Amino acid sequence: MAFTSVRLYQFRNLDDTTIETDARDVFLVGENGQGKTNFLEAIYFTCYGSSFRTKRDDTLIRHGESDLAVEARFQRGSETQWIVIKQAGRKKTIEFNGKLVSDRKEIVSNVPCIVFCHDDIGFVTGAPEMQRWFMNQTLSLVNRDYLNALRLYNRILRSRNAALRSGQLQLLDALDQQLVEAGMPIMDARREMNSRFSGVLGELFGTVFEGDTELRLTYRSSWRSDALQNELRSRRDNDVRMATTTSGPHRDRFVYEFGGSLLTDTASTGQLRLVSLILRVAQARFVRDATATLPVLLLDDVLLELDPRRRARFMEVLPDYDQAFFTFLPDEQYARFRGDSTLTYRVEGGRLNAES
Repeated sequence: MAFTSVRLYQFRNLDDTTIETDARDVFLVGENGQGKTNFLEAIYFTCYGSSFRTKRDDTLIRHGESDLAVEARFQRGSETQWIVIKQAGRKKTIEFNGKLVSDRKEIVSNVPCIVFCHDDIGFVTGAPEMQRWFMNQTLSLVNRDYLNALRLYNRILRSRNAALRSGQLQLLDALDQQLVEAGMPIMDARREMNSRFSGVLGELFGTVFEGDTELRLTYRSSWRSDALQNELRSRRDNDVRMATTTSGPHRDRFVYEFGGSLLTDTASTGQLRLVSLILRVAQARFVRDATATLPVLLLDDVLLELDPRRRARFMEVLPDYDQAFFTFLPDEQYARFRGDSTLTYRVEGGRLNAES
C-alpha cells in the first residue's frame, strides 16, 4: 500500500503542490529547517489524522493562514485509494475515498505507518506515560477493539476522577466496577503483546549492538491482585486525599532491563538511542506479523546518529516494508543506500525538486 502522490495546501512551510512518490524508497535531501520533516509529517497526518510532533494540529497550518489540506493517494492491490484531511482552525474533516469519516480511528489501519524520529528516545528515557503511549499505539494499529477499550476506560476514569474531586463518593462503587470491567481487556492485551514484543526487541538489539548483554522489556501492571474492585476500594482513602485515581492501566509501567539492571541506570546515551530505534523496528514487525500488511516507514535523520557499522546492521534488520521515506543531510553518504528506482528530492525552502 505505497503512496503514489501527496498533494499539499498550506501545510507548514511546504509549497502548494503535488509530489509524486510512486517508488519503494523516497529520499529527501536538504539542510535542517528546509521542510524534510514537514513532508514526513504530512504523510503521517494522512495515516493517523494527527501529527507526531505536536498535539495542536491547528499549528500545522502555514503561518498567517487559516486552513490546510493534504490529499494522499495510495495503491491497495490494483485499486487507487485516497485520503483527504482538511484543518480549519481546530476543526478537522477527513474523507476516505470520497466519504466523510466521523472518527479518525477508521483510517488508522488503512496504511500502517511507523515513524522513526529523534523524540522516540522518550519512549525509553521519558516518563511512564510516554512508554504507555507507544504501547497503546502499537496495539491500536493491529486491534481496533483495543482502541475502543482504551477510549471507554478513559471516559470512565474521567468520571471517577470528577466524582473524587466533587466529593460524590456514593458513585465510586458503581464506577469502580465499570473501571475494572473496562481495564481488564487492556491489561490482558498488554500482557499478551509484551510476551511477544520483548523477545523481538531483545533479538533485534543483540543483532544491531553485537553484544552479549540481554535487553528485556517487562510489563508491570498497576493492579496487582485478582480482586480488582477490592484493590480499588483499599486505595480509596488515598484516592480521595489525592482527588485522583492512583491505580489502574493508566498507571501501568513498561520497564527496560539491561544486563539485570534498569536500562537507564547502566546504558550509555548511544545505547539508549539505539534502543529507541529498535523499538520502532519491533513495532513495524509486530504490525506486519499481526496484520499480514507491510508498513510504510518514515525515517527522519535517524541513520545519522549511528556509526557506519551499526548503521549497516540497522538497515539489515529493518522489516520488509511497502515503502520507506528517508531524510538526509546533503553531506551524508546517502547514495550507498539508493537503488535504481529510488526517488530523490532536494528540499530547500519548502520546495521539493526531483533529482535526476
